[in-house]
Amino acid sequence: MTHAEKTVSHRKASVEISKNGPYIVKNMDNFINSQGVSLATQPVMALCRCGGSNNKPFCDGTHNSINFEDDKN
Repeated sequence: MTHAEKTVSHRKASVEISKNGPYIVKNMDNFINSQGVSLATQPVMALCRCGGSNNKPFCDGTHNSINFEDDKN
């Protein structure tokens, strides 16, 4: 494990909601999908919130082309 990987793995995970866009997830060590399959993680990931991504659970930018809007955020 590299020094950068060790540093990232000790940081607290966080989730931010981007306006009319994806969830921005940072520092998540373990990620398991709805079928119980473990997915590779990155220090920063964008997760689909609009439901239209062809790469679920990850965001592929579809929210822009479908004009996804969330009035609450």
